[in-house]
Amino acid sequence: MKRRSFVIAANGDVNSNDEGSEVVCANPKDPVDIFQERPALLRKVSFMSSPLSPNNSSGESYKLKKKPIVKIIKTSVPELNGKFAWVHSYYQSRDRYAATLLNSDGGAANNNNNNKNSTNLHPAFLYFGPDEHKSWIKTGKNAARCSNTNTIFLPPTTIAHLTWFDVLSLYLQYLSMTTFHSSTLADSLQKLMRSFQNYILPPLSWGLFAIIILPGLIARGATKYTQGQLFHTFSLHTSDLLTFLSFLVGTNAIARFILSEYNVVKQKADSMQIQRQLRNGVPPSSKSRNNRKNRSFTTAEMLEYRVDYYFSTSKWAKVALLLSLTFILIAVGAGLLAVFLDDHSISNAAWIAWTFVADPGTHADAPEGILVRFVSFSITVGGMIIFALMIGIISDSIGEKVDDLKKGKSRIIESGHSVLLGWNDKSLAIIQQIALANESEGGGTIVVLAESDKEMLEDMLTSAVLSKENPLRLLGTEVIFRSGNPLLESELRKISVNTARSVISLSKTQEDMDPDEADANQVRQVMALKTFEEFEGACHVVVEIQDVDNAELCSLVAPNFAEVIVTNDLIGRLMIQCARCPGLASVLEEMMGFEGSEFYIEEWPELIGKTFYEITCRFDEAVPIGIRSSDGKLFINPDNELTVQEGDKILVLAEDNDSYEVNNDLYSPHAYATECISKIVEEEKRTEKILFCGWRRDMSDMIAQLDEYVAKGSELWLFNLVPAQERAELLKDKGNKAQLDLKNLRVVNVVGNPIIRRDLNAMRAVDAQGCPTADTITLDQFDSILILADALAREKGANMMSCDSRSLSSLLIIQDLMTKQHEARKMEDPYIKPPCSPVSEILDTRTKSLLKVVDCKGLGYIMSNQIISAVMAQVSEEKDINIVLREILTAEGSETFIRPISRFVDLSEEDTLSFWDVALRARQRREVAIGYKPQDMDFKEAAHLIINPPDKSIARKWSHQDVVVTFALD
Repeated sequence: MKRRSFVIAANGDVNSNDEGSEVVCANPKDPVDIFQERPALLRKVSFMSSPLSPNNSSGESYKLKKKPIVKIIKTSVPELNGKFAWVHSYYQSRDRYAATLLNSDGGAANNNNNNKNSTNLHPAFLYFGPDEHKSWIKTGKNAARCSNTNTIFLPPTTIAHLTWFDVLSLYLQYLSMTTFHSSTLADSLQKLMRSFQNYILPPLSWGLFAIIILPGLIARGATKYTQGQLFHTFSLHTSDLLTFLSFLVGTNAIARFILSEYNVVKQKADSMQIQRQLRNGVPPSSKSRNNRKNRSFTTAEMLEYRVDYYFSTSKWAKVALLLSLTFILIAVGAGLLAVFLDDHSISNAAWIAWTFVADPGTHADAPEGILVRFVSFSITVGGMIIFALMIGIISDSIGEKVDDLKKGKSRIIESGHSVLLGWNDKSLAIIQQIALANESEGGGTIVVLAESDKEMLEDMLTSAVLSKENPLRLLGTEVIFRSGNPLLESELRKISVNTARSVISLSKTQEDMDPDEADANQVRQVMALKTFEEFEGACHVVVEIQDVDNAELCSLVAPNFAEVIVTNDLIGRLMIQCARCPGLASVLEEMMGFEGSEFYIEEWPELIGKTFYEITCRFDEAVPIGIRSSDGKLFINPDNELTVQEGDKILVLAEDNDSYEVNNDLYSPHAYATECISKIVEEEKRTEKILFCGWRRDMSDMIAQLDEYVAKGSELWLFNLVPAQERAELLKDKGNKAQLDLKNLRVVNVVGNPIIRRDLNAMRAVDAQGCPTADTITLDQFDSILILADALAREKGANMMSCDSRSLSSLLIIQDLMTKQHEARKMEDPYIKPPCSPVSEILDTRTKSLLKVVDCKGLGYIMSNQIISAVMAQVSEEKDINIVLREILTAEGSETFIRPISRFVDLSEEDTLSFWDVALRARQRREVAIGYKPQDMDFKEAAHLIINPPDKSIARKWSHQDVVVTFALD
């Protein structure tokens, strides 16, 4: 196995080199033989003796037994600190000792030799063993040069002298291995002696000194006590002894800290001096390092730096400083008062000193005497300063805690709550939909975790709630905000995501991040949520993706874990359907949100064995639209003969999950409703002319979707500010998408501004190079017009309200031009069909109140963000709804249509029927009737009738202008 060696820098940092690499000598004289050229380092073993310690207790010559064993301390590698090493050479130019690392577990570091060699390399054998154990130790110039195998390079600040305690520890280990033949006992002794040396010996030595010597000096100087009287006094005063012990423990802790800080400062000063000498080409020398004049910083600067370091890295630094100053003040004051007071009791003196510190007025009762009063006055002034510091620290701590609470850094203790990760323009609408879903349960809790400032998010929510234009209604739901990174597992645990009922992860907007990068973040978000295995299956996870090409990434990292909503793709499909079918926007808005009727799936055992046609009239307060089989397959608008089996669930549209139940099947349909439709005339697809005003990043996806809906020979006119020469590349998304392969559509380019009247009045097509062609058209000739929220404006910094303003301006201009153009054509052809109703995409729900000025009556706009938010909220409550929405919003499978009543009923034969009668007639065409709109009501006024109408069994009179909303295959 390849071994590694370490090079420890002057500041204690460790770097590793591969085995076999030779030592590079910066100086021709390197390395220096430490036995010949540094004889001053060779001294006898004694307390705090030289690092290079010869075992020469018998007074023999140093040349006979040289064992330069050192102890490694204060390096940046914790596992090296406290180990022993054999020093064999010194590199003068780099001021480094070359040493072989020894391990007390029976061998050198990373050494895989046999047991004999390993035993020979144990520090205890090297120090106390016979000479045959040291046969590999060579002296002289040849031993100085070595490879880096098991070699480390130590600066002088990282090696320590062998103390008498280290020698004792090695001796006990040597006896354990030679006398008792137990390496386990040697390891245990080593750990025991190390713990004793680090944690017991320092306070014990300080304690013995302070208890025996210091009281004797005080007593002899103050009262001329004898030593016997002193011990007799302490035996009678246990409180004095305990007070002394307390002072000694505190003094030891403070002294050790000061000593460690002194060593750190000295090490940093030496490191800076060595680096400066090396840069100047001067060999490092110990004399220059010990010279304070050569230091590049002052003592005050270093003190300021260390205090700032502790204050910024430890929250207890201020408290520790305050306690230390208080202890020092009480200890010094108690010592002086014990000398000058009559009873000389250290415990009483400590108590009096504490009262002076805690209560400034107490020093007025101090005994007479100038020295006693001066000491009392000094302690009181110090106490006033300490209490001022304490008040400041407490005030800062409370302020920091309040600031942390304001910033949303505390943990949330909730269960069964809804979690919203991230914040974008859909967040408020999602909160509204979840609040509507929680209304039947008396409210709930929504937790929002976003990188935005907590106070800013709370202000946005408050403004939305207090707004007079479509205010946000919480309906008893509590919204809690927390600031943090949703990608971090620690932040997710802070909001109790493992006990949440549902999680919705929102993507960053295009203004904040590139869509592909945002989708990559969402994949990481799924991986972060996947780590919480405790809620897998019990929590519904919904993830927003921007690009349809990235939809499969989440399934790759976590199959069957999260429901993916491709918002841009879904918005594009919504707008295409709404543009081709006026009024559909109001239908979808009513069907997707929790405010009206929404989708529910539930098992009904009493319907087992019934066909789908037979259950059409079995729910008074719901509309059955499909069946989910026991194996998980979902059938929307199934065949009439599909039978409900055991374990199957019924998919319905209902106001709430507890608002409907199976009726007693007593309804008797009208005879006309059960008559077979004699002849079904299928309407042939006709070619269409469609106009898209504005540009979107996913324009190519929208065009491909539209190509699936329209008949062959249809035209799509693109009217926006993007130059014609750049559109081909943009449609390919800079090479990320393939060339459009259209089967039914012909794309025509027009360059112009959708908010400038003269550009809209007469449109002239251009070719791929931007040159005008012979194709011209006016607005009244289009079958559908769709006004998009222009992505170019958003890229230039426009917000939702600005985009809505552009869309409304375009809508007003287009409506006015269409009316005038139609009136002009009507002079020539009185029977010309009326112009279409343009549909505008609206992002901000607050714009909804302004639409009354446009007088669109629910036909001229689609609240894209609101519908998408409602979809995400529904899927978070029931993840199977995602399959339903995916089918009804695509060209494949069943779609939503607004049909004339004449498609199902011949009003010349019968015009008085119930909704269930119409629904049964619709089933003969394999359509599911889910609602209707009377002739004398617009879509907004008929919101309660469009989806899941009441009184389904009561007959009403139908007129020719009534329409029925259905799910149909085509």
